[in-house]
Amino acid sequence: MRSLIKQILKEETEEVLEIPSLNFFPDRIGGLKNFIQKKNIKRWSLGDDLDLRLEGDLTWLEGLVSISGYLDLEGKTIGSLDNLQSVGGYLDLRNTPIKFLDNLQSVGSFLQLRGTEVESLPKLQSVGGGLDLRKTQIKDLGNLQYVGGSLDLEGTKIKSLPNLQSVGAYLDLRKTQIKSIPKLQSVDTNFWLNKYVLKNYTDEEIRGMINVGGDIIR
Repeated sequence: MRSLIKQILKEETEEVLEIPSLNFFPDRIGGLKNFIQKKNIKRWSLGDDLDLRLEGDLTWLEGLVSISGYLDLEGKTIGSLDNLQSVGGYLDLRNTPIKFLDNLQSVGSFLQLRGTEVESLPKLQSVGGGLDLRKTQIKDLGNLQYVGGSLDLEGTKIKSLPNLQSVGAYLDLRKTQIKSIPKLQSVDTNFWLNKYVLKNYTDEEIRGMINVGGDIIR
């Protein structure tokens, strides 16, 4: 165990300590927590999954910068994920008190935010799975370019999608104030419009500008 910790510490950079796997610790999550706390690690990444729904105090997690697998925090009390930049699997933050994800850039699978107070995802560029933001407080997706699954924004407070290029399943803009989608190139299945977007174009004209794999629904 000591040799493994020494190996990890040798790989530490000035900014982020890279921890290859939970297998470095005999008691896995408990060992990771103790290591982070005892070594006072401020910023770190993990090459593994983390399901923390049954864990207690999570202040030790606040220095997490990236994780290669999923991160499941549904229903947990955690004050901050301000350092988090990327999640390789899914990210589930439902019913947590998280308010800010200002540095999050990518999520490899689906992203769940229902029941949080997060209002902005200013650096988020890609979500590999579905992104359902109904009944959330999100107002800003200014850098979002790609969603691999469905993007459901029905009834949200989002006003623009200036960089969105591709949606891998359906796109739902109903009951939003979004007025333009200037860079959108493709929607793989159905495309639900609001009363503003492309209102002066026929379905045929829309298909000439955007590759829509399903129905266009107004």
